[in-house]
Amino acid sequence: MSSLSFLDLILFLGISQGIFLSISLQLIHDRNKAANKILSLLLLIAAVMLFGRVAAFRIPEAWVWRFGIFIDTTIFLFGPLLYLYVRRLLFSERPPFLLKWFHYVPAALHFCYYIATLTIPVKGFNELYFSGKLNLMFFIVEALGLLSFIGYWFKLFSLVNAYSAKEESEFSFKQSVQTFVKFLIGVLALFIVLWSISFTSAHFFYTPFGYFSYEIMWISIPVFVYVIGYFSLRQPAIFRIPDKPKSKSDKQRLKPDEIQTLQKRLKYYIVEEKVYLQSDITLKVLADKLETSSNNLSWLLNQVYQTSFYDYINEHRIQEFLKKIDHEEHSNHTFLALAMDVGFNSKSTFNRVFKSVMGTTPRNYLKDKNVA
Repeated sequence: MSSLSFLDLILFLGISQGIFLSISLQLIHDRNKAANKILSLLLLIAAVMLFGRVAAFRIPEAWVWRFGIFIDTTIFLFGPLLYLYVRRLLFSERPPFLLKWFHYVPAALHFCYYIATLTIPVKGFNELYFSGKLNLMFFIVEALGLLSFIGYWFKLFSLVNAYSAKEESEFSFKQSVQTFVKFLIGVLALFIVLWSISFTSAHFFYTPFGYFSYEIMWISIPVFVYVIGYFSLRQPAIFRIPDKPKSKSDKQRLKPDEIQTLQKRLKYYIVEEKVYLQSDITLKVLADKLETSSNNLSWLLNQVYQTSFYDYINEHRIQEFLKKIDHEEHSNHTFLALAMDVGFNSKSTFNRVFKSVMGTTPRNYLKDKNVA
């Protein structure tokens, strides 16, 4: 066996970290449990990937080297499992969402290919390998792995867009999870571009792309999964969107007297109870207070008030903020403190909503008010 290098030590540290993160996520019982189960599996696969690559290049025994072919099976699992993780992270479904069996067919076929190679004696396999007779199979495996990543990237992209479209109808606030998932698909896009260049350069122009090779990719994927794991350890519980089918009676969901009753209840909770002051108010929470369904309340806001739940709640928060300005509370408190008092949970959300409603920034509004 060759002596271990500094890189080997780093990789073995990565393997132990993957196992540690996988176990730690299972100990968090009250946060994003369904998603973390999938992430734990991804982390274990990432640890196996790293071990397989280190072992294949550093341990000369034939069985270890051939084990590296089995490790290639994992490349067909990352796309489906990453999509499954994000789907469970963003949407609440009962029972928890599962992918259909055919998503795992490529991984199963590659595993069968690995089993077939074990029937070839080591000497015969080495002859096939060094004569280049396996190059076509290696090309097919890498090409299908790359196509798998591209396909699931598009599925992730459309999933995030669906979440963004539904978020304003369910929540009165923005969650950091969207930023995280957008960062995730952005890094994946960069990864796919570099891998595509490397693949094209190596297989069609026979010039290896030195900065990003197939081997570097095998290290990059686990490291990327570890970053996701650390984020998941730190992130709070996420308000997930119920993935419910559209009602077939959306055209006139409520009768006129039901609309009137619901409007009166809504007015009471907005004017008297000021529920918008709760920073974590959601469509479901408010619907429960009104003794109606989320679908009914959403329909009322969309069809009668011509607004989304997000805009409706935040416009009332802005009006409450303006009352505080009129009472000159800004003389003793910062804008951010006042924004938090009226229900906003971040400075960026407050500034964005204020400009959308008032057409100017809070500071410019105050300056214009003082001039007037």
